[in-house]
Amino acid sequence: MANDGYSGWEQKSRPVTRFNEAFRLLGLPKSAKMRNYKRKTNRGQTPADVIERAAATVAGGQSLRSAAKDFAIDRMTLKRYIDKASRNQGVAYTPVALRQVVFPPDMEKDLADHVKRLSDMFNGLSVNRCRSLAYEFAKRNNLNVPTNWDREKKAGQDWWLGFKARQNLAIRVPEATSFGRATAFERPVVDK
Repeated sequence: MANDGYSGWEQKSRPVTRFNEAFRLLGLPKSAKMRNYKRKTNRGQTPADVIERAAATVAGGQSLRSAAKDFAIDRMTLKRYIDKASRNQGVAYTPVALRQVVFPPDMEKDLADHVKRLSDMFNGLSVNRCRSLAYEFAKRNNLNVPTNWDREKKAGQDWWLGFKARQNLAIRVPEATSFGRATAFERPVVDK
């Protein structure tokens, strides 16, 4: 056996640098990555009005620690908020998940309705075509999109999975509809 400077134990304990290899070695499926993340804390969930009231009591003379305890806010979150307010940096306090939303809820609903309408008219879209449609929809409405959307010219896989779950979509590979089947669903034939 050739000695390349490592004993057998050292070779097995060297760090794995690629995620796919790490998942393979741990026996995890590729779908166990971050898209199935379950939140473990309630950090960043404090309503803005509660933080503003706590900051007002600190400005009124109460200590930072006691105000944070009274309002059940993390002390450092309250301190960071007060520091930004004193430096006039803009204290736009938005929950973490809402900052990264691409489409407002009404636009997302319109997009889902459009995809469903196309499917009902026997003109279903593939997953890649739906992702491209979402990118075009965002660009035409001058919305900020993630950089990987611009690079690939379509919406990301994680966005797609979330969109599909939020809107209860079941997109499958579209199949061609025969002429006879399409004409069978015309209004005069169905009304008979």
